[in-house]
Amino acid sequence: MRKKIIYTFILLLALLSMSCESVPSSVNQGWSEEMFFKQAQQAVDNNQLATALFYYEVFLIRFPENHAKVIAAEYERAILHKKLGAEDLAVQGLKKVLDNYENSSYVILYPPRYKVLAEKVLAELEGRPAEEVDPDKYPARQPSSGTGPR
Repeated sequence: MRKKIIYTFILLLALLSMSCESVPSSVNQGWSEEMFFKQAQQAVDNNQLATALFYYEVFLIRFPENHAKVIAAEYERAILHKKLGAEDLAVQGLKKVLDNYENSSYVILYPPRYKVLAEKVLAELEGRPAEEVDPDKYPARQPSSGTGPR
C-alpha cells in the first residue's frame, strides 16, 4: 500500500512538472482543512487545475484522519485527473473511492453523494450508460418535522 502511494505521488509530480502552469512549491503550514478545499476550488475557478490537484494531494498527506474530507479530496482528485486528460488515473481514483465505500470501516463517515457521483463519472469514462440512482439506496434528507421559523 505504501509503495502505491509513493508511485502515485511520483506520477503526480511528473504530471505536474509537465504542466505549463506554475504550481506552488509549498503550502502555508497554518492552513486548516477548509483552507485546502477553498484554495483548491479557487484554483479550479481560475483554471489552474494542476494547482488544485497539488492542494488536494497535500491535504491527503496532512489530514488523513478526517475520513469525510479525505473521500471528498479523493473524488475531487479523480475529477481533476479527468479534466487534465489523465483518464486512466481518473478511473483508478474513482474505483478507489468506490472501493472505500465498499470496504472501509469508516464508511459511515462518508457522505453518500461521492459514491453516487463516482459511479456516474466512472460509467461515463468506461462508456457505460449511467444508471438511474435508486432513491431507496441514497435517500434524500427529509426536513425535520419540528416547527422552525416562519
